[in-house]
Amino acid sequence: MINPHLAAWLIQHAEDLNTGVSAHSLALLKQLGQADIFRHGVPIALGGLGDRFEDAIESIAELAEYSLTAAFVAWSQRTYIEYLLSPQQDHDSKRLQALRLQQLLNGDYAGATGLSNAMKFLSGLETLNVQATTTEDGWQLNGHLPWVTNLHPQGFSVAVAADSDQGPLLFLVPSNRDGFERLADLDLIALRGSATAAAQLHQVQVSAHELLSAQATDYLAEIRPAFMALQCGLAIGLIKRSIKQVQQKKNAALIHDQIQYLQQQLAQSLKALYQGLATGVFKTQASGLFQIRIGLSELTQQAIQLELCSAGGKCYLRPYEEGFSRRLKEAAFIPIVTPSVLQLKTELSRRSAQLVH
Repeated sequence: MINPHLAAWLIQHAEDLNTGVSAHSLALLKQLGQADIFRHGVPIALGGLGDRFEDAIESIAELAEYSLTAAFVAWSQRTYIEYLLSPQQDHDSKRLQALRLQQLLNGDYAGATGLSNAMKFLSGLETLNVQATTTEDGWQLNGHLPWVTNLHPQGFSVAVAADSDQGPLLFLVPSNRDGFERLADLDLIALRGSATAAAQLHQVQVSAHELLSAQATDYLAEIRPAFMALQCGLAIGLIKRSIKQVQQKKNAALIHDQIQYLQQQLAQSLKALYQGLATGVFKTQASGLFQIRIGLSELTQQAIQLELCSAGGKCYLRPYEEGFSRRLKEAAFIPIVTPSVLQLKTELSRRSAQLVH
C-alpha cells in the first residue's frame, strides 16, 4: 500500500521525524500526499482512490510500522478529510473547493482534528474549551486548544468544537484568521515532528461558511467511529512491526506460542473493528469500539515487551537496537492518545453503572 519511495524515505528519516528535525518534519505532509496516503477510502468523484475505508486504516497502520510520527500526522489529516466527507456535509464541488479538499488530499495543506476536547465532552469527561458568541456576520470564538496535531507551520485549518447559547457547534477555522495564535510545539518525548502544539483563539471571527455542524453532539457521535478507527491504525502498525522484529530473532521458534497469541488477538480485533464499521453499530453502541481500542493498546504493550525480551541486552546497545528505543516511546503514546485508555475505561464503567441502575 505504501510505495517503495515513501518506504525508503521513512526508513531513512524515522529517527529525525521522532526527534523533530525541522527539514524532514516540514516535508512529511507533502511526502504522504505524494504517495496518495490521504486518498484511501475517498470516493473517486471527490479525488480519492475509490477503495474501502478500511484501506485508510491499513495505510495508517503500515505507516506506523515505519514511523508513528508519520502515522499520527496521517491520522490527523485523513480524519479531518473525513469530516468533509461525512453524510451530514454538503458535497457541493464549490464548497469542497473552498474548504481545500484537493489541497488536503495532495498534502499541500494541513488539516488538524482539534476535537480531542470535544470527544471527551461527548463522553461527559470535560467541558468545551472554546466559547462561540453570535455576531452579525457569524460567530466570534474565544478559548484554548491545549493539544492539537498537524498544526503545520506553513498553514492549516483546525476543527474546533465551541459551546454557545445555541448549544455546541463545530467549526473549521483557518490558521491565518485574525486572533488565532499557534503556540510553540509541545516539548514531547517522542513524535516531535508531528507539529503538535497548543493554540489560543481571541475574538476569532467565523462565518456560516466555516460552520461544520450546528448539532455538534449528534455530529460527534456520527464521526466518532471513523475518528477512533483511523486512530486504531497507530496501534495496529506498531503491533505488526514488533511481531516482525521478534520473528527475525534466532530464538523466535522458542516463543512461537507467544507470537501466535499476538497474531490471533490482533486478527480478532481487526475482524471486530471492520464488522462494527460495516454494520454501523458503533454509531449507536460505542462500547464495542471502546473495548477494541483498549484491547489494541494492551496488545501494543505486550508486543513491545516481547520484542524487548526476544532481543535481550542488545536492545540497550545503540548499534544493535534496530529502532527499538523509538518504538518503545511510540508504544507509550498509544494508551494516552485521546480518548485515552483511562478515559475509555471510565466511560465504560459509567455506562455499566447506568445499566445497573
